[in-house]
Amino acid sequence: PVPAKGNVVPHESGTTLRLLLPVAASICNDVDVDAKGRLPDRPLEPMLSEMKAHGVTFSQDKPPFTMTGRLQGGNFSMVGDVSSQFFSGLLLAAPQTGLSTITATTPLQSSDYVTLTTETMRDFGVEVEHTLPSTNINEAFTVPFGASFIGRDNYQIEGDWSNTAIWMVAAGMTGKPITITGMNKNSVQADRRIMQVMIDAGCDVVWNGMNITITGRASKPIHADLEQMPDMLPVMAALACSISGESSFIKGARLRLKESDRLVAVANLVRDLGGTVREEGDDLYIIGSGILKGGQGDCVNDHRLVMAGTLMALISENSVTLKDSEAITKSYPDFFEDWNLLGGNAQLV
Repeated sequence: PVPAKGNVVPHESGTTLRLLLPVAASICNDVDVDAKGRLPDRPLEPMLSEMKAHGVTFSQDKPPFTMTGRLQGGNFSMVGDVSSQFFSGLLLAAPQTGLSTITATTPLQSSDYVTLTTETMRDFGVEVEHTLPSTNINEAFTVPFGASFIGRDNYQIEGDWSNTAIWMVAAGMTGKPITITGMNKNSVQADRRIMQVMIDAGCDVVWNGMNITITGRASKPIHADLEQMPDMLPVMAALACSISGESSFIKGARLRLKESDRLVAVANLVRDLGGTVREEGDDLYIIGSGILKGGQGDCVNDHRLVMAGTLMALISENSVTLKDSEAITKSYPDFFEDWNLLGGNAQLV
């Protein structure tokens, strides 16, 4: 049976919004969608246009809106340089819509997230056919007709590399070893790349089963391509401030479409706390000295900026006060409790 009415309230989670729009439209006749903060203005095209072409109408083009009509299968065309979440959302909806093919009309960025989606779908009984790009063929993903998810009694969810990165960077900034449990060395999560960043910066990374230990203080400037790991910029910026020399972060255009314009927000946070940074187009350069002055930083209601500002306090001469620190609850509600358990000193003001 098809639910007549659905409701989606992702608040400020772009991932939730982009994944659940097609999923909700594939199982409900009508869906009310609300959103808060900057989320209503974050890009939903070309996914909305493709959903409209496949049976869904929208009361307006940005939340809050009502979706009416069931999403139908078929051929979907999607640019690859706005959000991989468009691909993931349509793929997750495809078993409910019938035969569907999602084709990338431009090279797919953050492709690891789509791989994570397809691998998880396979774990639950749906095989996605992946057509690799070639000279005359665009990359595409096809869910065959008749595919259906199969429930499982037990399923182990691997640790989250995005939040693990905070603790890896903290170890690299202080030289104090940290062990994180429940991690998958062979994960396809995009942010697993932070492991290589730490190694390149001069830290040692040791695996013991699903536990990873980071030792040694980071000492070599970072040179990172953000195209496949944009969410790592804020914590890597904190690490760069702790390393003497110039670190570079290139190809960060999509960071301008996050909860904040993260290129600008990260640069401002570094400056506010006494660091040296410059922006060149969509690239960011941080000249680290190992020490920051501290003071007040604006996290612009962005959880990744809260993580970065907290890390920067580790090398600040004075205390750090973070505006909009409650944004951390978007992805890591217990962050400050964990921070204090490991010897930090974070207090609500």
